[in-house]
Amino acid sequence: MTDLRTLLLNQDTQGAEVFDTPKERLQFYRSEIHFESTLLAERTSSYLSAQSFLMIAFASSMANTNPEWGSLFRLVVPAILAGLGLLTSFHAMPGIKSSFDVIERWHQKQAELLQIEGHAGLLPNQESALFGEGNSPAGGHRYKRTLLFSLRTPLIFAGVWALFGGFCVVLFFYG
Repeated sequence: MTDLRTLLLNQDTQGAEVFDTPKERLQFYRSEIHFESTLLAERTSSYLSAQSFLMIAFASSMANTNPEWGSLFRLVVPAILAGLGLLTSFHAMPGIKSSFDVIERWHQKQAELLQIEGHAGLLPNQESALFGEGNSPAGGHRYKRTLLFSLRTPLIFAGVWALFGGFCVVLFFYG
């Protein structure tokens, strides 16, 4: 146990200089997790807002019934919007993935600290962990399930935009 503690303290070089107690370090890790989770939520929300506006524009352009230029419009504009939706999905993926990776790293650091200094996460006169993970091996990865929505959303929209773009072309040539 002492070797693990020494290894982790050496890994976190600023830990000894910045934090007086394990509880302060744990509070710092929690604040970083909260900050990164908020950042991920904002990125996901912005992405979904952009996608909803693109969906509305796509549906509106597909509903164009102008007899003179409506068929060409229904091919070009929705295809461009589908391409834009696909492009924004691919550009959103790295930012969302990086936020997930940072959150995962802070959770790992927190779990390591709780494993070494388990008493830092305990409530006074309690035997349960203050932050929910404690020493429970099953509870250590629950946060990942909550982040899957943000990770999967760009992939889902990319697939939808690819289908919509293909639909535009098929509809133009065979419709």
